Amino acid sequence: MDKFVGPYRILRLINQGGQGSVYLGYDKRLHRRVAIKICRMPATRVARKELLREARVVASIQSPKVVQIHDVIESGAHLAMVMEYVPGCSLEDFLVQVRPSLASVLTVGADVAGALALARQNHIVHGDLKAANVLITESGRAKLTDFGISRSTADGRSSRWAAGSHCALSPEQFLGKPLDERSDLFALGSLLYQMLCGEKPFFTNGQIDPERLLRRPARPLLERVTGDVELPDRLLDVISELLEKDPQNRPANTRRVRQVFRTVLRSLPVSAGISLLREAAPCFRSESPEDILPLIPEDLGQLGRSALLPSGTLVAKIWYWLKTLRGPTRAALAATVFAITTVLWVIASRNTVTPLRFEQPQITIAADAVVPGGITSRWLVMEVRQALIDQLGHVRIVGPIGAYPLRVFYARGEPYNWNEVPELSIEISLRCVENLCAFAVSREQAGDRSSRQGMLLAHMSTQEWADIVRDTTLDLYR
Repeated sequence: MDKFVGPYRILRLINQGGQGSVYLGYDKRLHRRVAIKICRMPATRVARKELLREARVVASIQSPKVVQIHDVIESGAHLAMVMEYVPGCSLEDFLVQVRPSLASVLTVGADVAGALALARQNHIVHGDLKAANVLITESGRAKLTDFGISRSTADGRSSRWAAGSHCALSPEQFLGKPLDERSDLFALGSLLYQMLCGEKPFFTNGQIDPERLLRRPARPLLERVTGDVELPDRLLDVISELLEKDPQNRPANTRRVRQVFRTVLRSLPVSAGISLLREAAPCFRSESPEDILPLIPEDLGQLGRSALLPSGTLVAKIWYWLKTLRGPTRAALAATVFAITTVLWVIASRNTVTPLRFEQPQITIAADAVVPGGITSRWLVMEVRQALIDQLGHVRIVGPIGAYPLRVFYARGEPYNWNEVPELSIEISLRCVENLCAFAVSREQAGDRSSRQGMLLAHMSTQEWADIVRDTTLDLYR
């Protein structure tokens, strides 16, 4: 029997780890494969809400350097992260079989650093940057994945951190101190070190060495790489800075780190530019025939429909034609019909006349106040009236205030009726002291009342006053 997570059908297990299992799934709505990571929900309600909030933040990062999150599905006990499926292999599997060239190390480093830069822009710390969480794609580039224990630093609440993998721990994370993006830079330095020499910088006999991590520097890379590898001094320097114990001594961001990577890459032969794909291709996971969708000619799959028309009335033929349209074409047609209907509705609604009454403006200007020339109560009414006409379309002024000419006002040719009950009532006030004025406008309609206020300065021009009055009035309808 098929297994489903929400609308996604599970095809097979991809990987199983300490933080959850990753499955290959299929989204039949969009006809694409997806990776689905399933993990247990935290026990407390606060922790569950925090996890979902962080998942939404991570899903907002859109970049080819980061594995995209398509959906988040929750149940009482489990959470499923529906992600972009990336054929290829993990950097961990790659490093088990291959000692990468310098060009491949720099390519991975540049892509991961770019992903960290995007995370930093979104105030996100990954917290578990290791080889297993870097994927090498079939195009020969690297993608960062699994923000499973990531946290946002935007609100300054990341005082404690879930323990990541030992190979990705920074000293401050090991000690349980507050973290920022520089912790990920330390993990990036550890990853570069491992790719270049095949050993983790702060491990002894396959286990993390707290003494090394917290107090002793990593053994110099030049003592660990083979003699056929030549490492530029600027690359060695930037890795040393990334591995500083004190976060204050590390680079504040990835800008200079990526610049060094690009500079060193440009100094290598052009043929080295595709070294990562060439070296990683033998490590790519094999795709099961059952997991790969059958190939259909693109024009037939997207545009093909039956050439046999049904017999019957014109309505039956039109209905048949609509049913044979492909999903995107049908959606475009529906959007067009909706747009035309909306335009017709707007045109019809703008032909509706709104009876409008202005109450007597309340103007208070202190003796020491300064206002631009030409600012009068009538000027304010005229500016508000024009904004309302732009918003509502046809209006009819009920009463003498705001009418033009003074005795009567024809709004776009509409007749005037002194005895008409207003549908909309507008109140305006202006209070000025020294160089500052407060403009307020209120509307009352169908028993509902709303008000907005704008601040005006004496040194502003009359046009700037007009713009603020207009924007404040229009804000009544936002």
